Amino acid sequence: MIQIFLLINNEVDVFELKALAVLLRDHSPYPEVRAVCLPPMMDDPTIPIETFRAYFFALIWMIFSAGFNELFSHRMVSISISTSVIQMFLYPMGTAWAKWVPSWGFNVRGKRFALNIDTPWTDKEQMFCTLIIAISMSTFYSSYNILTQKIYYSDNVSFNYQFWLSLCVQFMGFGFAGILRRFVVYPAKAVWPTSLSTIALNKALLTPEDPNAKGISRYSFFFWAFGAMFIYTWFPSFIFEALSTFNWMTWIAPENWNLATITGGVSGLGINPIASFDWAVITSTSLLVPWFSQATQYAGSFLAILIVIGCYFTNYQHTAYLPIYSNSLFTNTAETYEVTEILTSDYKFDETLYQKYSPPYYSAGNLVCYGSFIATYPFLITYYLIMDHTMFYAAFKEYIIALWSLRKKQAWVNLWNEESRALDEFHDPHSRAMSRYKEVPDWWYMLVLIVVVIIAIITIEEFHTTTPVWSLFMSIGFNFVFLIPLSILQATTGVSLGLNLLIEMIMGYAIPGNPMALMVIKAFGYTIDGQADTYVSNLKLSHYCKIAPQAMFRGQMVMAFLQIFVNLGVINWCVDNMKGFCTAEAKGKFTCPDIQTYYNASVMWGGLGPKKIFNDVYPILKWCWLIGFLLGALFGFAKKFGGKYFPVWFNPVIFLVGMLIGPPYGLMYYTPALIMSFFSQWYCKRYHLKLWERYNYVLAAAFNAGLVLASIIIFFSVEYDDREIDWWGNNVPYLGQDAEGISLKNITATVKGYFGPAPGYYP
Repeated sequence: MIQIFLLINNEVDVFELKALAVLLRDHSPYPEVRAVCLPPMMDDPTIPIETFRAYFFALIWMIFSAGFNELFSHRMVSISISTSVIQMFLYPMGTAWAKWVPSWGFNVRGKRFALNIDTPWTDKEQMFCTLIIAISMSTFYSSYNILTQKIYYSDNVSFNYQFWLSLCVQFMGFGFAGILRRFVVYPAKAVWPTSLSTIALNKALLTPEDPNAKGISRYSFFFWAFGAMFIYTWFPSFIFEALSTFNWMTWIAPENWNLATITGGVSGLGINPIASFDWAVITSTSLLVPWFSQATQYAGSFLAILIVIGCYFTNYQHTAYLPIYSNSLFTNTAETYEVTEILTSDYKFDETLYQKYSPPYYSAGNLVCYGSFIATYPFLITYYLIMDHTMFYAAFKEYIIALWSLRKKQAWVNLWNEESRALDEFHDPHSRAMSRYKEVPDWWYMLVLIVVVIIAIITIEEFHTTTPVWSLFMSIGFNFVFLIPLSILQATTGVSLGLNLLIEMIMGYAIPGNPMALMVIKAFGYTIDGQADTYVSNLKLSHYCKIAPQAMFRGQMVMAFLQIFVNLGVINWCVDNMKGFCTAEAKGKFTCPDIQTYYNASVMWGGLGPKKIFNDVYPILKWCWLIGFLLGALFGFAKKFGGKYFPVWFNPVIFLVGMLIGPPYGLMYYTPALIMSFFSQWYCKRYHLKLWERYNYVLAAAFNAGLVLASIIIFFSVEYDDREIDWWGNNVPYLGQDAEGISLKNITATVKGYFGPAPGYYP
């Protein structure tokens, strides 16, 4: 630095260099972090965080958000409460509590426990409350197992089984979060770009607005937008449903099969420039995701749809005998596949029953989706090894060294040391500021992991899941290998990839013909990575906002545990009280497309097995591994060594993620978001930046909140009692060929009455 100063004579340049040096010393080197976070030197460790009011609000909102998200996640289209909605309501509630609730309480060993404290509602309380609520808003993965067993396997599993399975699934990833901290929480380069909007909104809410600023305040704008969306949601959801599924081109010629197949929104591909006016379809994400990312992802989705068209109209793998874009499995007579027809009483695959019944077959849409998913794994690994091999090498090196050190006694002593010194090796400003707080010792996380593994073993054995215990440890070991690179990928790029399909394939080979065991191990294997990433992303936000780590540990543990009872209550209520729940006859679109997909996977990869699929039924899928590897190498080398010829804005990973579009969500569920993203993220951000900065995040939260409240009232006031308005505006989307989902070829017109191999000769 001194040598640089000696080479510069201009005083302005010298000043700018000094300012830059101070900035890098006292703040993050990443501009996106500096834009939303206060300088670490401004942190005040005395600000209270774990207050009664914070836990009270967290509990109330956890019950509401977890219950709502569980119920409406099984809807076609799903609706969820976002953290931005919670933040918008937390601030006035916290401020009112701080002002009006008395400070009644009592002392225990010199520590005060009170309803209120004599300080205003703080930004740290707001963020702490938001983050521990966010834990309960993530996917409750055991619901897939429970509902699939109840609905498709007619297995009325007990509440004891549901609880212990959910407990293991919830907390196994939590135990792994302690390992990940050194790789994706403490390092400054682990930015977690997709999570920064939470801090941005928090900052906007708690930063006083300029009283002289023109226009209405953010809060006034929020409630006006909230009210408008609340009223509007009644139209596409109940009064005028054609606004939701706006398949207007099929209204012109309802019996035109080609038109319905290409443009239809019910059973077709949804190639429609004006596809929906429903905010549940558009989603608030369109206001948050950058335009280039939305456009790139849409381009990938459009290519996938074109491939679907090619497969279908050439009758590739008999797809023309099936609906073009269905997420159901089918028999060789084009009927819905019933897995119980090929299973014994203990849910094991029976070859004799299988030879009498049929192999399972995918629609063209499902086949392309699975092929893209398989290609994604080798693509991501190859691409990022070429682009960022030094980062992954350093992380794996440190990981292996840490594991190798456990052969020494001192390493185990340090592991169980109450005073964690994990931050000593990190010297960036945020880590230096966090060193003033007590870190969570490693043994806290290790204890959680050990206890949960023991409970998982007991659950597997006690409830006769037909799952070998060794497969549990196999899935844990599998996550030990992939957890760090996948977490680093998400922390640095924002790209997330689950291990669900990979685990299905490996466990399908390891435990052939056992769909129930596959579902159990998939729940463990997938959520270790998924839940761990959710936990550590919140830990990173608490790292930025200077929330005490031990407070976060306690808060996350409490909310994750209580969430189990909320979600299980909702699941069982739905099955017992909602007529036709998870069937095509369900009211309110509660057809459970997510559970249908989960069931399909259990049949294909657990019942039939990957060996039969790759070798006989769909041999093209095994070549998708090679295709992904070659494309990853091609794009990796092109971007690394041919940068000036490679478009800066194009990200091949985002493009490939767009190709993961799959049934039942056709292109009509993506086109409206593309249009809204263009208006918000390109036009408004480019030509009305000040308005965009002031209102964009608030608008996203307001529209989401209005949609959520209206959806709840609509469901319990009209949909639950089967009330509906019988008129053209509600009937027209479901008339004609689009609603019927007729296939290109008629199986009954064939000589044999089925396609594929003859019975008794199935692969």
